[in-house]
Amino acid sequence: MTIVVPKDLRSLAFPELTLVELNDVDVDRLLPHLWELVVRLGVAAPSKTDPDAYLSYLNALAGDERMVGFGDERGREFLDGWLRSSVIRIGGKGRGHAEVQMDHVLPLTLASYRAGLPKTRTRHRRAERLAYKVMVDELARRGVDRPLFRLRELFTAAVGRGVRIEQNGQGPAQYDGTPDIDINALLSLYFLETFPNPVGKTPARSMGDGPVPAATRQFGMDLLDCLTVYGGRLPAAGFIDRFAAVLSLHLFELPLRIATSVRHLLERGEPTADMRGDGDNPLEIYCDFTRSAASPSEELARLCAQRDLDVMRAFLSDRITLRALHDSLAVHPDGPAIRDLSFAEALTALVARRDDPLLQAGPAFQVNTIVRDTAALAENDASVARVDAVRRHVKSPLAQLSALLTEELGATGVKNQTAWFWATGGAQKPYGLIAGDRGSRRSWRYAPSDDLLLALLLLSFTEPDGHRGYRSEMPIADLLADFHRRFGILIARPPVAYDTADTRAAAANNVEAFKRRLQLLGCFDGLSDDFSAQYVRHPLEVTA
Repeated sequence: MTIVVPKDLRSLAFPELTLVELNDVDVDRLLPHLWELVVRLGVAAPSKTDPDAYLSYLNALAGDERMVGFGDERGREFLDGWLRSSVIRIGGKGRGHAEVQMDHVLPLTLASYRAGLPKTRTRHRRAERLAYKVMVDELARRGVDRPLFRLRELFTAAVGRGVRIEQNGQGPAQYDGTPDIDINALLSLYFLETFPNPVGKTPARSMGDGPVPAATRQFGMDLLDCLTVYGGRLPAAGFIDRFAAVLSLHLFELPLRIATSVRHLLERGEPTADMRGDGDNPLEIYCDFTRSAASPSEELARLCAQRDLDVMRAFLSDRITLRALHDSLAVHPDGPAIRDLSFAEALTALVARRDDPLLQAGPAFQVNTIVRDTAALAENDASVARVDAVRRHVKSPLAQLSALLTEELGATGVKNQTAWFWATGGAQKPYGLIAGDRGSRRSWRYAPSDDLLLALLLLSFTEPDGHRGYRSEMPIADLLADFHRRFGILIARPPVAYDTADTRAAAANNVEAFKRRLQLLGCFDGLSDDFSAQYVRHPLEVTA
């Protein structure tokens, strides 16, 4: 019972809208390729690495004169275990995954891109390119000359200790002899020197600003603040952990902010503050800190996660609708003028014209093609009936096309979007926002890990307007307000849609649990019962 969809409509990709491909992604895995974009000033080189040749790289490392005591069989076995646990990730290959293959080198230093792993970048879903773009854009907004070069300088200070890269980023990344370097980072540098240096340039395709410039700007501000304030202040491993946490959170939130704005635009015909490029984070992600199973606070955090999963499901149909409108610009007289607008302005103009017969002509043609090709299939009466039912109950060609594509492609689209939700939510990472069982979506809830909480604390303490530095302490009320304004995270009150006496009581208990979590991190004493007089200390000041 298949509805026959034209080949050019089978893909759900609409990168102008989503900026990234909504599918499973691993933030740690993409970082080496982000480092490469930084070092090579926005371009990448094709990989020369054979991912099946792990043993040859292992033997080359064992034979390095600097690696004393690893030349015999026992030494190689120890070195193999050390590499697999601390430097490289090995994946299965072939039927039953019986063979081994190198997947990626852990991003322990700026040199990790030299391995040329992962071999391909498709599974990064364009996320590494987006992260690079928003940081460069933010540097330019702050008036920095030569922002690409400045970004490389900042990352060199943050994660480039012990690394020498010559020829303006094109030469091989090597260990420079710096003493007192982390032992795992040193092993990684020795190991990376056994790989060929990637050569050649592959310019990255340009990326637009997307439909929610307020969200992408905050994305760039937070990554850059993390880099400028804490790069060099934190050990490289600690910085990378915090940076990955911030990156993952913004990748998680971006589609939610796009989906919310798109739904508002389609329903009301007007752009949101996110689309205009101003305003605070509009999300209301209630996070549970009680860690008490089946508590009212945990249930509220679960309801918020289910709400946002529903938002992403509805987004699929909206993506299809807007893509059909956008594709119709090619035959519309106003097409060139609309394309000259920012993408957010172009979407607003398209939605205002959605009933225009010229914009409906393309969808009408596509619907007729689907009807014809579906009817042509033998023994396909059920599918023809499905198509006819849609055409009877949905009036405009644009709505018909959206309904047909959603019905036929929806299962795949929802599956991919859910995979993105789970992966960027970091449920299987130390910096997770989501907790729960992967096989039971109903169990998913917002419950930040300590690693994520530390990353958010570091950012909230940074001085505003990109000034290098941070405050030593701040009132807890200001911290809670900043978490909501900056990250869309609620702790001390429920979301507006769930605001009742019971949920307010749950939130009150939650903020007390949050204080206890801060106490365990050494950031909060709580000596006063007066909420307005309670202060949180900067995590680095605690250990200073």
